[in-house]
Amino acid sequence: MEVDQAQKLLLPEAEHFQAVSPVLDEAKLAAIASQSETRVPKSFSPRIWQALAAGTARGWIVADRVIGKYDWIDFAVGFSAEGAVVGVEILAYRESHGAEIRQTAWRRQFNGRKGPQAMRFADDIRNISGATLSCQHVTEGIQRLSALVGLLRPAR
Repeated sequence: MEVDQAQKLLLPEAEHFQAVSPVLDEAKLAAIASQSETRVPKSFSPRIWQALAAGTARGWIVADRVIGKYDWIDFAVGFSAEGAVVGVEILAYRESHGAEIRQTAWRRQFNGRKGPQAMRFADDIRNISGATLSCQHVTEGIQRLSALVGLLRPAR
């Protein structure tokens, strides 16, 4: 799946998606690590779009990648304007095992969760036997993106 396809699936009400390029300085990376309680990899460089309709922010689409067991897993997450997950799409899964994370039931576990503390692996998000590292690493990736979206959203 391509990112533009994921954008339309995750936030179909959006009229267009505006690329956002925040500066992820050491302070922001430290805040993401602290809030998500994960290590932020040196390769952390998510692609971010703000979803807009009728001139109003409708949410965010953030695409990133994590290492599975041996290879990259590319994924995109849709967030509401309030920062809650509206959906997760697996863009590319390259591992030989664990592709079950592409199943709707596993991805749906994230829907409605807001903030990295609401999506802890093995507590809030269940594991799939045979796909443990994929499940854990994608969950951690989504936690980081949730923390990032929290930093992007204007204070209310």
